[in-house]
Formats: sequence, C-alpha cells, structure tokens
Amino acid sequence: MNPLGILQGILTLIAATFLGVLIANILISLGYIEKAGFMFVPLMRAAGLPKQLSFPAIVGVIDGKAEHSIISSYMRQSKIGEAEVVAYNLVTSPLAVLFYLYRYYLPICVVSLGLFAGGIYIGLSLISSLVAFVIGVVYGRIRVKGRMLVEDRFEGQKRKSLRDCLRTATFVTLYIAKRYIVITIVLLILDYFGIFSQLKLMLREARMPLSPQGLAVVATQVASPTAGVLMAGELLKSGSITVKEALTALILGRFLFLFSQDYPRASFPFYASMYPVSTAAKLVLFSALATLISTPLCILLIYIFL
Repeated sequence: MNPLGILQGILTLIAATFLGVLIANILISLGYIEKAGFMFVPLMRAAGLPKQLSFPAIVGVIDGKAEHSIISSYMRQSKIGEAEVVAYNLVTSPLAVLFYLYRYYLPICVVSLGLFAGGIYIGLSLISSLVAFVIGVVYGRIRVKGRMLVEDRFEGQKRKSLRDCLRTATFVTLYIAKRYIVITIVLLILDYFGIFSQLKLMLREARMPLSPQGLAVVATQVASPTAGVLMAGELLKSGSITVKEALTALILGRFLFLFSQDYPRASFPFYASMYPVSTAAKLVLFSALATLISTPLCILLIYIFL
C-alpha cells in the first residue's frame, strides 16, 4: 500500500464526511431534504424505506463517501437501524452504475471495447446491480418495520442552528476518521504478512474454460479492472479474442477482483469505519451474495445471446 495514497484517502474521507453530514443536517433542519431527493423516493418506497433516504441517494451519484457519511449519521442519531442501512445499500446499487458511467464505463469501457462490446458490458453491470436491487427490496420488505415511525423521527426533529450542524458534522467526522485509521493500520499489517497476496494467488489458480488470451484478461482484471478492460480492447481489435470470450473474461475477472481485493481490502474497511462492525459485515456479505448470483447469470446471458 502506498503511504501517500493512504494519507490522501484519509484526508478525502474526512472532507467528504464533514461536508456531507453538514449539508445533510442543514437541509433536514430547513425542511428541504424531501425536495432535494424527490426523484428517488419511489426507490426507497420499493424497499419500505423512509423517503428521507432519497437525499443521500442523490449525493451517492456524486460522492459515495459523503453518501455513507450521511447514512451513518442517521444511524448514530437513531433515526434508522441496521435493517434500513442494509436495505438502502442494496436498493441503491443501480445508482452506482450512474456514478461510474462518466468515470469508468464511457471513457474507458466503451472507448476500449467499442460501442457494441462496451455497451453490452455496461448492460451486464446494470443487470448485476439490479440483482442487488431485488435482494434489497425483498430484504427491506421483510426486515424494515414501521416506516412511518421512522419518517416521523425525521419530521419531528427540531430546527438546528448552524452551530449545532457544525458540531454534529465535526463529531461524526472525528468518529469515522478514528475508526478508519485503526482499520487502515490493521489492513497494513495483514498486507505486510501477505494475506491478500495469497488470496489473490489462490483465486487466480482456479481453472477456467478460457483461452490463454482470455486467462490473461482475467489475471489483468484481478490486478486492475481498468487494465483488464484495456487489454481486452486491444485483443478484440487484433482479432485475438472474440466478443463473447472478452466479456466472459471481464465478468470472471471482476468477480475475482471483488472477492480478492475489493470486499476485504476496500469495502469492508470503508463500511467498518462508518458503521458498527456487524453492520459492515452484513453489507459486504449481501453484496457478495448479489455478486454470486449475478456473475453466473451474466455469463449465461453472454452464451445465450452472443
């Protein structure tokens, strides 16, 4: 891990957390939170979630750190519980596609893979997110109770002064920053002993029905999703690999990347800095469940239609 990158990550988290919680508290205090997030209210309703969670959903399209900082502050203020957090994280998965659309999919995937293969890859990513959405709707309908009571907790909040909003934002930021630093230290220790390298090696050695070119894309995708897409694009242009095999390799590579890199080294530490460890574990487990279901589904669709 790069020390400079770790420091930059901590500073970014602190800034995003402080601004996100501050803006959310000001909007709640002024009664603008419903107006700001009206577009995503149906999304919340589908899972039985309070309409006020539509505002952080909008923030999440711009900045995921600020989004979860706001959700975390709601949880710490006892406005929502663990069930609402888990359901929210799942039903907003399709919005992550929007978040990465102009950061990753359009400038990298479509440009490298071409409009046809790149468009299909974006569609498969959307399908994966819809699987998580469905799980979130079912989970929310079963576990989230008393939506109206939760909404009353928001409505019944007294108007806060700017000083109160600043105090709340500072308190939440310090709480999250302390946890994030501790978890980062633990990750550095695990990385030092090669735990993540061994996990990545074990997953790479799994047998896959792909050509050497396809396996090269998978291996590259595990190390770097961007590099994997670029390699697949070059192989497509040279005719060394078919669209079907390129997409299959990218889907398998993404699966391995998530389980060997993202979930243990990025998602869980991030969630654990925002929420109680048990809640963070559930967020990762449900995300992993959605990935386990969507990956074979996407591969099946590739082999049926291509």
